[in-house]
Amino acid sequence: MKYTPNLTFMRYFFSAGQSKSISKAAKENFVSQSAISQAINKLEIALGKQLITHEKNRFQLTPEGLLLMEKCAQIFSVCSEIEDAFNDMDAAFRGKLSFACTHSFALSLLPPHLGKLSQMWPEIEPILRLGHSGVVVDLVKRGEVDFGIVLDNDDFSAFHSQEIYRGEYRLYHKKKLSSTDLKRFILSEERREVLLLRQHLHAQGVEITSCTEVSSWEVIAGLAEQGLGIGFLPDYIAGKHNLIPDSRQLPSIPYRILAIFPKNKKLPRNASMFIKIMESTHL
Repeated sequence: MKYTPNLTFMRYFFSAGQSKSISKAAKENFVSQSAISQAINKLEIALGKQLITHEKNRFQLTPEGLLLMEKCAQIFSVCSEIEDAFNDMDAAFRGKLSFACTHSFALSLLPPHLGKLSQMWPEIEPILRLGHSGVVVDLVKRGEVDFGIVLDNDDFSAFHSQEIYRGEYRLYHKKKLSSTDLKRFILSEERREVLLLRQHLHAQGVEITSCTEVSSWEVIAGLAEQGLGIGFLPDYIAGKHNLIPDSRQLPSIPYRILAIFPKNKKLPRNASMFIKIMESTHL
């Protein structure tokens, strides 16, 4: 079979596959849903393969569709390298910039960085994907984004990583809190930083007997802000909430925020530039 690829059709298919939605792909590409559907249909005819399961209100890739997604990621990576090369000749930054991060980072730290990027290089078009740390890692692995932003609380040795921010986990609560609520804690799941907190409090004779477990820093901050207990969270989250640090003196429990990207792939020029902006911007 001789196949001459139509990059527009492949871009529409790739966009739909990434978002798992024809309607979202249509919005991302500023075309109708019909245009996305027709492009996928024409690809299926040209390749002689079914790429998606044709079921109403459900988007799912077939094994052939998954294979094409992988190849599309490689093709668009080469296209990005070509664009980078010409932009480098012009000493300009323009075009797409795709990355993924958690909701907490997007809400608390990302806006000033994007503002600076817009001022410096207005022709850059950021594409942001959101999800918990596992989703971010999967998007980077599959080549669906240029890089991911994660909290350094897991093993990321399989990736290249660059530190873009560092701080400390601390206890925070509402300014006026009852003695009962001062004994109630709001923690994330049992990760390294939570175990360290328990150890440090135990050394001070404090045992955590009343605890609400929440898997979102923003929700922890929100609950603490409502006076429902003492929240344990990264300091960058607390800044945008009406919270004060707890008076207990605890040893430092540090964290780092990393930009991660594949070791076997050159980081696109736009991505490298934006990571440098985040490294140099002191918030």
